[in-house]
Amino acid sequence: METAIGKITAFDDRIATVVVDSAVACKRCAAGKGCGAGIFQDGSHKREIRLEIPAGMSLREGDTIELVIGPKFLLRAAMLAYGLPLSCMVLFPALVSMVAGNPGDGPGIALAVTGLGVGLLVGRRILNRASICDQFVPSIGTSDDRIGSSAD
Repeated sequence: METAIGKITAFDDRIATVVVDSAVACKRCAAGKGCGAGIFQDGSHKREIRLEIPAGMSLREGDTIELVIGPKFLLRAAMLAYGLPLSCMVLFPALVSMVAGNPGDGPGIALAVTGLGVGLLVGRRILNRASICDQFVPSIGTSDDRIGSSAD
């Protein structure tokens, strides 16, 4: 997801409540070419998030804003959500094979599925930490956020 469009529905000091229509938040998903993560969302396509308004930015209730997540943070999230389980799925059978020889097809598949499960659990546990999740909170986009970005 490059950006998402949200609408400010309320203010509390310098914190804005923003409603985002997650069904169209990702251009690739809207075109049917997304990663498939949308199937894990519940039936509600509206998401409400609270964001700090950057200093010097004057916004009002009802304004439409662009939300962005930095590319390095998006890559980190993808590595935890997809890369860690995939790595564990490949490493578990490989490590057992190096230590104990070829385990055979059945045990090899069981080890791969076990590695996938362990990778999913560890990734989920890491992503549930507040200190990690705080990196993945979107910010309000400015024209500076688009400098150096490339179009799909």
